[in-house]
Amino acid sequence: MAIEIPDLIPELRRHLFEWLPRQAWFDALDAEVDDITIIRTETLRRHWPIVVWVPIEVQIDGAPVICQTVLALAPEVPDAVPDLGILGEVPTDGGPMMAYDALADPDAAAAFVAHVGDGVGTSSVSRVVDTPWLTTLELSQQWEVTLYRRVQAGAHPDVELTAMLAQAGHGIVRPPVAVWRKNHFDLATVRRNVRRGTSGSELATASVRELLERRCQPRENPLDLMEPLQVLGSALSEMHVALADGFGTSMATGDALAEALTERLPRQLDDAAAEKVAATYRRLGHADDLGAFIRVHGNVELASIERTRNSWVFSKFGCSPESDLIFEQQPLSPLCDLAGLLHGFSATAAHVLDHVLAGNGSGRPADGHDPDSGDYYERADRRELAVLAEAWEERAVDAIIAGYTSNDAVHRLLPVERISRDALLTLFELELSVRDTVRELSRGPDILRIPVEVVDELATASVRLRW
Repeated sequence: MAIEIPDLIPELRRHLFEWLPRQAWFDALDAEVDDITIIRTETLRRHWPIVVWVPIEVQIDGAPVICQTVLALAPEVPDAVPDLGILGEVPTDGGPMMAYDALADPDAAAAFVAHVGDGVGTSSVSRVVDTPWLTTLELSQQWEVTLYRRVQAGAHPDVELTAMLAQAGHGIVRPPVAVWRKNHFDLATVRRNVRRGTSGSELATASVRELLERRCQPRENPLDLMEPLQVLGSALSEMHVALADGFGTSMATGDALAEALTERLPRQLDDAAAEKVAATYRRLGHADDLGAFIRVHGNVELASIERTRNSWVFSKFGCSPESDLIFEQQPLSPLCDLAGLLHGFSATAAHVLDHVLAGNGSGRPADGHDPDSGDYYERADRRELAVLAEAWEERAVDAIIAGYTSNDAVHRLLPVERISRDALLTLFELELSVRDTVRELSRGPDILRIPVEVVDELATASVRLRW
C-alpha cells in the first residue's frame, strides 16, 4: 500500500510537540519549544516498516534549531519499541498507521544504517546510545554509526579533524570510513570500533574509589593513574601540535576571546546570571599573553577518551551538547581542551567522594573540631576522605600537565607566563562549571531560567594554580 508521506505532515507535527521533549537526545524542555516545522521528508525504505528521514526546525526559547529524526510507519508498533519511542496514530487513505522512532526498532534501524553506510560495515544494531544532540548506534562486528542530531552547515569537526589527524599518521583518533552527507551538511558517520578500550571516566572513578576505600597515600594506590595520565597529557599535546600544523595558528585578543565565550553562554541563564559570567570573561580585555589559537577538539572530557594498550584515543570531536559549528570551526586556545580534562578529574573526585560519604550516612565534611562533641570522630573521618580526594585530583592534574608539557613543540602554542596559563585554564573551567550547573538544574520540572545566585560563587572564584 502506497502512503503519501507529505499528507501526514500536519499530524506528525502535532505528535512531535509531545514526543520530542521526551527523547534523551533532545536537549530542551517542552516549555521551551515554541514551534515546530517539518522541513521535508525523505523515504529511505518503502516497505513495512516504512522508514522516513524527517529534518525539522524547532524554535527553542525563540531561537531556531534544525535537528533530524528518523521515523517509522507501520500498521502496528513492534514490541521492541518502548512507549517513549511512539509518536502516535496518523491517518492514511488505507486506514490509520502508527508512527514511532525507527531507531528503536531493530528492523527499521537496520534499514537506516544500510542507507547511511551504503554497503560499508554491517547493519545489525546491537545497542542505541542517546546523549544530548547525539545518537550512537553500536553495530555488530565492531562498527558504529554516529548520528549528529543538530543539522548545521559545514564540515563537522568529528569528520574534518579526525580525517586530518589520521591522514597525518596519528593513531589517537578513529576517523570515519563513510560519511552520510547532504549538500554541505554532515549528518552521520560510520566507523570501525575495533580499538575500543576503557573510558577515561571509568578509569578515574575506579581509581578514586580504590583510594578512598584503602585510605592510603595516592602513590600507593593499586589503581594509581600517574603513568597513564602522563601518556594522556602527551597524546593531547601531540594532537594540538598536529592540529596547529594542519590548520595553522592565529593570535587573538582578550576582547575577541571574551566575546566568543560570551556568545557560548547557556541559554538557560537568566539575564543577571549571564551578565555576571560575561563580566568575568570581560576581564580578558587587557590580556596580551594568550598564546596561539588553533582548531581544537572542543569536547575533551573523560567520557570522550579511551585508554588503549599503549596510548589513548580521542573521540566525539565537537560533540558537546552546546556545540555550534559556528564556534567549533573558530580557532581557540588549546587550553580549553586541557581544561576539559582537569575539570573532569575535579568533578570525578567530588562525585566519588559524595557517593562514599553518602554510603557512610553523611554529607559533605562539616566544620567543627571539638573532640567532646558526639560526632567529632565521624567529622574527622569525613575530613580525611575529603583530603584524600583532593590529593588524588592534584596528582592527576600534575600527571596530565607533566605529560602535556613534555612535548617541546606545544609550548609555542601556550601563554608564556605560568600565571597566564593558570588564568586561562581557570576561565575555561568556569565555563564548564557553569554548563554543569545549568545541566544539573535545567531538567527540573519548574526551572527554565538559572538565577544569578547559582553562578555567583563560580563567577567570583579565584585563579587555581595548576601549572
